[in-house]
Amino acid sequence: MAERIADNVFEHFYFTIDNLLSDAGIHISLQAVLITTLVAISPFAILLILALAQTPKALPPPAGCRKLGLQGPGNFEDQYSKKYAKGGDPTPEKPWTVKALFVYPLKSCAPVELGNSEIIRTGLKYDRQFTLGQQVTSLPSMDGKVTSEWHFMTQRKFPRLAKVETEIWVPDPAARGYREDGEWVKSEGCLVVRFPFSPDIDFTKEGLLNYGKILAARLARKTEPMLEFRLPFNPPQERIKSKGYRNEVLRIWKDSPVALNVSPEIDPEVFAKLRYTLGAANPIALFRIDTNAYREVHKCAPKKEEVGFEPIIGMQDSYPIHIINLASVHDVATAISATKNTSPHIWQHTNTLVNALHFRANIYITGPPAYAEDTWKKAKITSSSKSATDSSEKSEVNLHISCRTTRCKLPNVDLETADIDRNEPLSTLRKYRVIDEGSKNACLGMQVTPLEQGVVQVGDRVEVLETGEHFFLGGKGSKVDG
Repeated sequence: MAERIADNVFEHFYFTIDNLLSDAGIHISLQAVLITTLVAISPFAILLILALAQTPKALPPPAGCRKLGLQGPGNFEDQYSKKYAKGGDPTPEKPWTVKALFVYPLKSCAPVELGNSEIIRTGLKYDRQFTLGQQVTSLPSMDGKVTSEWHFMTQRKFPRLAKVETEIWVPDPAARGYREDGEWVKSEGCLVVRFPFSPDIDFTKEGLLNYGKILAARLARKTEPMLEFRLPFNPPQERIKSKGYRNEVLRIWKDSPVALNVSPEIDPEVFAKLRYTLGAANPIALFRIDTNAYREVHKCAPKKEEVGFEPIIGMQDSYPIHIINLASVHDVATAISATKNTSPHIWQHTNTLVNALHFRANIYITGPPAYAEDTWKKAKITSSSKSATDSSEKSEVNLHISCRTTRCKLPNVDLETADIDRNEPLSTLRKYRVIDEGSKNACLGMQVTPLEQGVVQVGDRVEVLETGEHFFLGGKGSKVDG
């Protein structure tokens, strides 16, 4: 019975189409139409099959580790809401609070958002412990000699770093494959680095397969296929020796630390593709700060004789922690809109949205009025009853607000496309945010030195303990721009 109904439906469809073609004066059999249609769509079907065949298989998670960071929607989903634009004095009902936390394990690459984080002497744990460097060779001197040195790399010169993603995996006894002598467990975890790479396409077999990879990426809502490699977060000495790490001088602004060149961990072919993706003409390498030789912080940081220890950092530009008040970012967006909205007709005006992640802070704060942070000198972060944790770590952390953050062109990089805007937001910032007598650069955000170790989490209360003037100190020596 079912087969007869199916046959009747097909016959009805067949004769309906045939009658329509005849009425239109088209004398062609339906079989010819079907064959033509199949021939027309067959290339697309082949491409779809090719794409599905080239979909990369996900690598298994690092053994014995769990992924660190927020899963699902983050705390910045509503960052553009007008409720964060004004701010006011703190009250018991409306305290100033921590809105979001971010770390950047690989300097100048995409961040990892956290719900809470340990604060250690170098800042938020896992923040900016790695950086890429390029080898730069000088012009010949008068006697024909040349010098070659490693310079750190950032989005200022290599904007496609914005599209390099990172994941932090930390040891967890509950994780699958956990062993105390496991590869990643002994290294205190694993850093996964993932970057876009579009292979060449042509009509060769390899070229067609590459086209399938690109199509598979598009179907997965990625602009390009992604490649990845893994690095031990803090490798033990036996691994350092067996892999052949090298201690090499790396220039970071005016600093020249001796860092660990961990490039032997990466497959040379994959690393060459990363270099191509970034558009680096010179050789590149990947460095990790030597945990036995952190960089000392001087300039505006508290003195050792004052706090009992020497402030230190990993691969940060200058200070351990960077904080930003979200109301200040909203004000910058308003200022940019005012610059663009020159028409006398209000209906032609548009509101500019500025993603606060462009400024690459660790701790984003809500509650204070715009730029209130400009005069902060000391503050503390305290766990509120709402965000309190059972952790045995200290629930109150005192902070030295060391200086203002001077701004370069890096925030002009679009985080989605890696394109550089020729003007904004830096042009607008330069019009009204050159406020520090020690610098000719625009300022936004504050550089911070933790005075003790502890834990910070979203929802924690922020209390200002001391205010005063700041005077930016840039340090001495020749400067290298990353």
